[in-house]
Amino acid sequence: MTDPHPDYATADFYTDRSLVADPHAYFDFLRAQGPVTRLPHRDVVAVTGYDETLKVMLDTEHFSSVNAVGGPLPPLPFTPQGSDITAQIAAHRAKIPFGDVIVAQDGERHAQLRSMLARLFTPTRLKAIEPAIRTTAEALIDEFAASGRVELVSQYGSPFATLVIADLLGLPPRTRALCRTLLADVIPAEMGREDDPAKGPFGQLGRHLFGLVALRRLWHHPALRPIGRWFAGGPGREDIMAELATASFADGSRPSLADVTALTAFLFGAGQDTTNRLLANCLRVIATRPEIQQRLRTDPATIPRFIEEVLRHEGSVKSGGRLCQKSTRLGGVAIPAGTVVLLSHMAANRDPARFADPGAFDIDRPGLKEHLAFGRGAHTCIGAPLARKEVAISVASLLGRTRHIRVSAEHHGPEGGWRFDYEPTYILRALQALHLEFDPA
Repeated sequence: MTDPHPDYATADFYTDRSLVADPHAYFDFLRAQGPVTRLPHRDVVAVTGYDETLKVMLDTEHFSSVNAVGGPLPPLPFTPQGSDITAQIAAHRAKIPFGDVIVAQDGERHAQLRSMLARLFTPTRLKAIEPAIRTTAEALIDEFAASGRVELVSQYGSPFATLVIADLLGLPPRTRALCRTLLADVIPAEMGREDDPAKGPFGQLGRHLFGLVALRRLWHHPALRPIGRWFAGGPGREDIMAELATASFADGSRPSLADVTALTAFLFGAGQDTTNRLLANCLRVIATRPEIQQRLRTDPATIPRFIEEVLRHEGSVKSGGRLCQKSTRLGGVAIPAGTVVLLSHMAANRDPARFADPGAFDIDRPGLKEHLAFGRGAHTCIGAPLARKEVAISVASLLGRTRHIRVSAEHHGPEGGWRFDYEPTYILRALQALHLEFDPA
């Protein structure tokens, strides 16, 4: 059995599952040593201070995002040489797992790919899909509303997030079903595993999406457009996937099919899981804090502020990686080129130097949106507006269709002794399950 009280001074954040239950205590320990602290393993420096975290997020000259997903796992496929390893990173990027996804890109390459995704998340487009999001929410709630109980993660959060992205992209039913099946039990950066991503669920999903993207581009070729409208996937399908498949960069060049496929798969992998987990974290607060639940029911206009405080207090993202590409100093600590940086959104959002009484949940807290749950700078989460809208609609719909949402004592224990289990991942704060009971409205 895992020791519930690890020795934080020697614990390995990336493999020690005893840190999963309460990462806040571990980050508090690190912060007590200083806002920037060298860890005992893997040549990693942990950043837990708000100001220092923000500085790294904004400093793309000294810090690369190439290891944003895996951090120090697996180790770099090269030995860093000198005080500037920018050229080494570029030469070996293809050998770094997930080094080709948009969140791991740097500079102009990142800007080009981000410009393609930006067209998916315009205010006009988000406003247009709001009715579809609401319909999806209500349809899923219909499946369990009369029963008075739900396991929120698998019965609502996961299918909801998947279906919203599928609607946004215009994917056919067969692909939606495949996405739900492949991604149902995926744990990002599971502790103790260093699988080849190309051989896992994301690889299978990517290969399927590649075919759909290729078909969209084929039927939108000028020579085939006159007949394409008679075939599924032809120009008659003027959906966002077709828009991405036929898009051009600002300089007139076109992204490769692999680029478009990677962006599409990333939307599923990142957007689906983080939104699902954020929903569960929101409902855990609602189910365990009757006074907050009552306030949200009485004043639904408070829901957006509630979501911002959940993002700060218990957001979905626990940590991300950066790689120092040019030697520098941060928080008084020397950071040589080649050093892996543990960048913790969660720790920064509970820095007492930035947020008064950070462990308290306070909807009326001033400066609610100053949290770093969605990052800052060039890598600010581009899907943040969609995530906020999805969660706000879900919370409002769930509250509207239920009364007295509460934690299932059968699954989580009695009040005062609740037990919640989290996925063994160093990237997300992800409830494995959230069993709720309620009175049907």
